[in-house]
Amino acid sequence: MNEFRVLISVLLCCLCSYLIFDLFANGFSWMILIFSLCGYTAIHFIWPKHKESESLWYECLEYIVDLPFRAIAFLIRSIGRIFKDLDCDIGIDL
Repeated sequence: MNEFRVLISVLLCCLCSYLIFDLFANGFSWMILIFSLCGYTAIHFIWPKHKESESLWYECLEYIVDLPFRAIAFLIRSIGRIFKDLDCDIGIDL
């Protein structure tokens, strides 16, 4: 079952990567961007959990496939930290 999940994850990664390429090649579309971001998020959750007996190529494949999700998560966390550190009070004092 884990091999099937890996195969689905790799195929989905290839599809989402093509969709990102398509954004630059044929013009921007919000729908394609949303589908590709949701696909990268789904890859992160579809990929099977770690095992002690995994080989090196399996771990390298995991890092390559999971890299876009990690980049998206890092970007969102960085934006959250920027807004968290701002000292602005938007409110109405009555």
